[in-house]
Amino acid sequence: MDAVISQIHTLAQSADDAGRLDIQRALRDVQIEIQSPQDTLMGFGNSNLLIAMLRLGVDLGVFRDLSKANGSLTVSQLASVHDASPAFLERVLRYLASTNVIVEVGINEYRANKITYVLADPRGEGMAYHGFDVFGPIVQVMPDFFMEKRYQDITSNTDTPFQKAFNTDLACFDWLVQHPKHFGSLQKVMTALEGAEWTVGFDLIRIEVEKIKSITPQPSDRPFLVDVGGGHGHQCVQLAKTYPNLLGRLVLQDLPEAVNSLLSIEGVRAEAHDFFQKQPITDAKFYYLRRIMHDWPDKEAASILQNIGSVMAPDARILIDEVVLPNTGAHWQATMADLSMMFAYGGKERSTKQWESLAECADLRVEQIHTYVAATYTSIVVLARK
Repeated sequence: MDAVISQIHTLAQSADDAGRLDIQRALRDVQIEIQSPQDTLMGFGNSNLLIAMLRLGVDLGVFRDLSKANGSLTVSQLASVHDASPAFLERVLRYLASTNVIVEVGINEYRANKITYVLADPRGEGMAYHGFDVFGPIVQVMPDFFMEKRYQDITSNTDTPFQKAFNTDLACFDWLVQHPKHFGSLQKVMTALEGAEWTVGFDLIRIEVEKIKSITPQPSDRPFLVDVGGGHGHQCVQLAKTYPNLLGRLVLQDLPEAVNSLLSIEGVRAEAHDFFQKQPITDAKFYYLRRIMHDWPDKEAASILQNIGSVMAPDARILIDEVVLPNTGAHWQATMADLSMMFAYGGKERSTKQWESLAECADLRVEQIHTYVAATYTSIVVLARK
């Protein structure tokens, strides 16, 4: 067994992202083949409990404590810090260790592992809170919702399992804005998805960046990129790190609730804008939307694109940073995201054909699809005016 595990580790170390996902898929297939029906049923039963226990672990602060410790900590040590019952904490930690979230090193003694560090990070904490507090209630009502709707596809962002779960007529984003704690958790989750990896091997961006002189831009200079619905500006920050000559040529747009409380970001102009209104910046080279379109049904998504496409210059491009689903064999992360978008927002992950249809509705065309993470189908869909 040790030899087999060692071989798997060796394969994983030399594999790229797609290769590692293939290894994980193969291991899951083997697990399904060798587990008993009882194992299968118990695994299903554990799926609901796990997210609740992660939420509880974040509340207790045990992930942060173990991650900061130089070695292991005992139940008594953790209990004294959090004024928790040692008997209660013993049962909690024993469960977390049994699910590989932490490591049991002795009787009532635990240390951090790779997963612990992920959950100790604010982004991991945000995922635990959002997954339990917001998505959990949605999942609970979802079966009844679709039974009542006679199992029809969702086409409205105000008629989803979310409205049933929270007894509201508001769309999910509108409701979140009115609940700052939940909105904050979502923002933390979104920062976990930041990065400039989309620019790697993307010649369209590289060629245009190389035209920009490394001098302080003038107020009349053309903005290089507008990050539409860019949240806290994490994508602008990452892009400026990759291409410092873009400082002063980047614009962050989002709702007032997102941008008005932001600290100043060097080289980035932040402004409040609702992307369901006409785009006020008409002379940018690129309009970038990361993980925006999948939040919306086709009608609203087309409206967002029309508000940009109707004012942008002929040489400008819209860059949509999202998943482009394959026709068959989609990975579980992509299918989970598709259902999550449907349940909460009435949105969807789209295939190439669906992106082309959406662009057509907005009087645009798909010019290019640049896939930069093949394993998860994460891509830049480049839209141009017809």
